[in-house]
Amino acid sequence: MSEKDLTVDGYLFNSSSDAENARNELKNIAYIKEHLDKNNPESVLKIYNKLVTKRIFSTPPGYRFLKDLQELLLTYPSIVPEDVLPLPLSFMMSFDKDSDTSRKPAKKVIPMEKKDVNKERFFVSAVINVVLVIAIVAMLVLTLNSDQPNILNYETAIQNRYSTWEQELAEREKAVKEKERALGVEGGSSDGSDQGAGR
Repeated sequence: MSEKDLTVDGYLFNSSSDAENARNELKNIAYIKEHLDKNNPESVLKIYNKLVTKRIFSTPPGYRFLKDLQELLLTYPSIVPEDVLPLPLSFMMSFDKDSDTSRKPAKKVIPMEKKDVNKERFFVSAVINVVLVIAIVAMLVLTLNSDQPNILNYETAIQNRYSTWEQELAEREKAVKEKERALGVEGGSSDGSDQGAGR
């Protein structure tokens, strides 16, 4: 983009969008000037204050027009100076105090909304902690209710298994003894009596 495209009303803008805003404001200024009744100070005051409060203009040509209106209003004897609103600036400028020749405007400072990082971190941390506690409780419940031996119930599971085996063994031994009695065979001398019967 050439310097000519960025120049509007004697001002050189940094971007094409700023230059376009200035061109649009010049059209609005021309319309207002065409319809402004300078012989009616109250009407001029009303229009000026409305333009200032609604911040219709934001480029240098717009501010220059508002400043001209402000100065015009202060020339009317019927207008109270306190009724004329001051021009609010949407940017800040600071100058180098050490040198009169090098006056550099400061960069435009746009205040940004500060996010409370600590609040966000606390919230995320709290959510993660709650999820972890729920997971731990769920694992404990599943582990305690499981039939499989695990680190929490292995001793009980082994004792139950051995007692079951012991009980089954005792029942089998009792059944074998009952069968031996029914057959009339003694458990301890069965080898010797068989050998004696064979002779």
